[in-house]
Amino acid sequence: MKKKFLLLFLVLSTVIFGQNNLTETELEMIQLSLQKSYELKNANNDLMIDSIESKAIRQNFIPTLTMNGGYAYGSANLNVDIPTFDLPISGTEIFNGSSQFDADGHFFYTNLTAKMLLFSGLQVNYGSKASKEKIKAKNFMVESERAKIIKEVIDTFDKIELLEQSKSVITESEKRLVKERLKVNVAIENGLATPFEREKIAAAELNLASKKMELEGNLRLLRLKLSMLTGKELSQIEKYEFDLKPWLFTEQSQSYEDRPELNALRSSIQAYEYKLKMNKNNFLPKVQAFATLSYFNLFDTRIQTPYDTPISEQPINLDLNYFEGFPAYLVGVGFEWDIFTGLKNDNEIQKTSIEKNMAENKKSDAEEKLKLFEQKVKIEFDVKSEQVLLKEKEKDVASNSLKLAIASYREGLINITERLQAETEYQQAVLDYYKMIALQRQAALELLIASGSLQVNNLNN
Repeated sequence: MKKKFLLLFLVLSTVIFGQNNLTETELEMIQLSLQKSYELKNANNDLMIDSIESKAIRQNFIPTLTMNGGYAYGSANLNVDIPTFDLPISGTEIFNGSSQFDADGHFFYTNLTAKMLLFSGLQVNYGSKASKEKIKAKNFMVESERAKIIKEVIDTFDKIELLEQSKSVITESEKRLVKERLKVNVAIENGLATPFEREKIAAAELNLASKKMELEGNLRLLRLKLSMLTGKELSQIEKYEFDLKPWLFTEQSQSYEDRPELNALRSSIQAYEYKLKMNKNNFLPKVQAFATLSYFNLFDTRIQTPYDTPISEQPINLDLNYFEGFPAYLVGVGFEWDIFTGLKNDNEIQKTSIEKNMAENKKSDAEEKLKLFEQKVKIEFDVKSEQVLLKEKEKDVASNSLKLAIASYREGLINITERLQAETEYQQAVLDYYKMIALQRQAALELLIASGSLQVNNLNN
């Protein structure tokens, strides 16, 4: 019953005061950190590369147009044996036995070819789907990285404010001890106190000064870290004030099943499924349409024969000024069919099946662990929320005890040691209170992470 009352009080305080978990300044700092993060920039660049590759897969169906050409000069010594031929009038035998010819000439050609893939054997279809699932998986992991950055920035806010509150408590104690020292000095002059009391107060002041110096150093380091995360100048960071108050939010509709890590694994499994289908359909033929427009020219060609004309006895040479062809075109459809690939495709199918099975095992393992983690952080958040209220009461009790100790010391009812002990107990109670708030806020962030809800638009809900 007591636990229910404490939790009810915490919920009612949300309704009454309408408290936001983060200020506008803090939300702005988170946005700056997300914009500056080099990890996120590289992750987004990686996604852009994958997107281009995914488009390239679909673009296999876009027709291509290529042009090629060349020029060549050729010379050859030909040794041929042609059936004997008798000239009709003179009866001279030509091509009697083996004959040798010397030939040379020039050749030029150019082709303009268009090709278009008509059927890829379902390789493009499944390859494109696998690529899209891969991109989805990476997008989910980017969400997870964004959540880590948000948590880191908020944790830095909380640590800064925790140290600020500690410094404030020390400053208040210093002021009270200064008043006590002045009163003790007067009392010593009047013989109503001893130097021992003054020395005890001085020792307490030195202890507070040492703690304050340590706090200042830690504060500077945290502000430097925040400056690095956000890109803001340190001088600007030092002007900001942050709130350290219990984290309040309404019941989240999401659960561990909505974690980006699980969604990424689901997309990876689907990508392996498409890749497996792609490999299994690799035996299908690929069909392509093509059209070629060509120009060729065989020119300045000479063939020298060992024969002479029968009457003039002039050498018989066969010269060709040119042999030209244009337009010469070829239009058709061709296919390529891998009938046997040496078991390479079977190996790819087995490999992909194993990879898919590994991803499924990872998903099952992650689901079990994340379910347990969600229950754990829910319990931790409830416990920390209750402890915040208890620590607040302890702080109030310590504050009242300090007031009584101050009054009792002035009336001589307690000694200086008891007075300083009450001061220390108050400092510790206040510090414990703010530490518990910081722990409760960490538990709240872990709960948001556990349900995949740690996003900027959920921080004040």
